[in-house]
Amino acid sequence: MLTRETVTFRDAGGWSWEFDLSFMLSNYGCIWGRGCPDTRLQRTARGCCVDGVEIYRGGGDGPGGEDLEMIRGRVGQLTDEEWQNRRVGLRGGGRDPWGKARFGRDSVHTRLYRGACIFHNRVDHAGGGGCAFHVAAVRRGESPLDWKPRVCWQIPLFFETDEGGRTTVVRACRTVDWGGEGSLEWWCTEHQDAFSADRPVYVSMEEELRRVCGAGIYDELAAYCRARQGPEPRGLTLLPMLP
Repeated sequence: MLTRETVTFRDAGGWSWEFDLSFMLSNYGCIWGRGCPDTRLQRTARGCCVDGVEIYRGGGDGPGGEDLEMIRGRVGQLTDEEWQNRRVGLRGGGRDPWGKARFGRDSVHTRLYRGACIFHNRVDHAGGGGCAFHVAAVRRGESPLDWKPRVCWQIPLFFETDEGGRTTVVRACRTVDWGGEGSLEWWCTEHQDAFSADRPVYVSMEEELRRVCGAGIYDELAAYCRARQGPEPRGLTLLPMLP
């Protein structure tokens, strides 16, 4: 029988954080460049950069607005060596030539170029393949979390927030979260191939979890997970939940 379990902690402000232990204790690890078939299942090295990313949703999106201002600053710091499509991305008019309006005039979504996000470097790029922001951060000895759009460094973590209930559920992204099958195939958290890391998610994604949930909540989660950890945690089925 497949069983799930969650654990909940409450922060000093009274907000509850509910974690899916079937993911936190699993050995998921991103396999970009090591067998990932991309989110269109077309066997390219584009990974989850196929559709670009919506950075700002328009009026009322405070976190997105902060993210957009950060990205605008980082774009100005990228060099040709770090961003393969820099000249294309900066060509044209408007405040954000690398972006496009989506779901309303005020939203900003990264442009697509050659079948992927404008900030996606091909694997043969001299400066390094993958996200140009990630490449730039690593070259400078800085955290990629301080350079990349928020949604890009959070995935495959998914934060499902209930404002009325003052609760955030932290779990793995699923295909249905992006519009269901036919829209985008969120392949990695649903197939065995990506579950081969040598550390559980709560350890490998510590920096991301601390950023979103706070140090106190993360420390409680880590202590609980260590107590539950083992080859087969008692009464718990880890992801992926294969029949």
